[in-house]
Amino acid sequence: MTNHTAARNNPELLMLFRDSTLGLYLDPIEDQVFAMGEVRHLPPGAVLPEDAGHLWHVVLDGRMVGARDWFGPGNHFSAVTAPLQAMEMPARVWTLDTKSEAWLAPANRPLRAAFAKALIGTAEAEAQATPPDLLPDPATLCDTHHPEIRRMAARLRRATPASTADAILKFVQTFPYRFGYWQERASDTLARGVGMCTTKANLQVALMRAAGLEAGFVEIPMSTGVLGNLMPSGWRALQRPTVKHYFAAVKLGGEWHGVDCSYDPAAVRIYLQVFPDMAHVEIAQVSEGKPYIPALECEGRDVFNITVLPDLNEEMGKKSRFHTRHFESLNTRLDRARGVPHRPVVAPAAETEVRA
Repeated sequence: MTNHTAARNNPELLMLFRDSTLGLYLDPIEDQVFAMGEVRHLPPGAVLPEDAGHLWHVVLDGRMVGARDWFGPGNHFSAVTAPLQAMEMPARVWTLDTKSEAWLAPANRPLRAAFAKALIGTAEAEAQATPPDLLPDPATLCDTHHPEIRRMAARLRRATPASTADAILKFVQTFPYRFGYWQERASDTLARGVGMCTTKANLQVALMRAAGLEAGFVEIPMSTGVLGNLMPSGWRALQRPTVKHYFAAVKLGGEWHGVDCSYDPAAVRIYLQVFPDMAHVEIAQVSEGKPYIPALECEGRDVFNITVLPDLNEEMGKKSRFHTRHFESLNTRLDRARGVPHRPVVAPAAETEVRA
């Protein structure tokens, strides 16, 4: 294990710190705080020892695993009471000694105040995003008959099935895309105003069915190279080559049309930095004969070659090893693109795995 001051490090490490949850809440002074710490390089199997509680750590990349818990890229923690081990690949961990002479210098009082506020902000955001202990029955997740779903469907209903599907697509697409738990009812997603591919598709299907349209779900494999652009780079190395991606479908003119509302405008702007020739997908739109499935288009695949499922009960009922803090650190790139840390409203939700 080697240590050196963060100020002498490769700028890449500062970018990894900026992508951390703590770095997001320290904006715009994250570089000054970063320079006050040191970076430990841990080969696979190396251990981050116990400390006396005055050290704060941020995992820049890799994965630190303990007997009962683990921390991924962008996660911060203090008071290591049991050894944490770098697993599978090397890990780099930033460490700040809050009892060091440099950190306690009078000139650094503003940094100390900002650091304390950032810790409070990240803790509040994590608490708000944590699901309840009692999770809903997966069979109840697409709650088409919920009063708020029916009320919103009535507002979005238009003169034709195609225009109604388009209005619902545009409405749900504006919800900020955020990685997170997906064991939540469509009405919960509507109340929260944010979601990921599964929860947004679930809400979209519930609204379309409540509006009298025949709707269902589609599952496709998607390259992590596509999804990875939305997450901090430290997380990309931990992902499988492909992930499962889910979106809604609606029957128009007797044929199934995919209508993928997953990515909000901020996410689409990040997406277009890598796929500039897909600029036409920036505005979500569906009409008879014209599905809207950017994930298939960018790979040159047939947008009509889809299999429609009646529900996602089995998939949305699965549990995951990911915790709220992992999802919060996965969201920092998207949150920064929107200009401010996102603080979702409290609403029922649940636990699962990272999906597109």
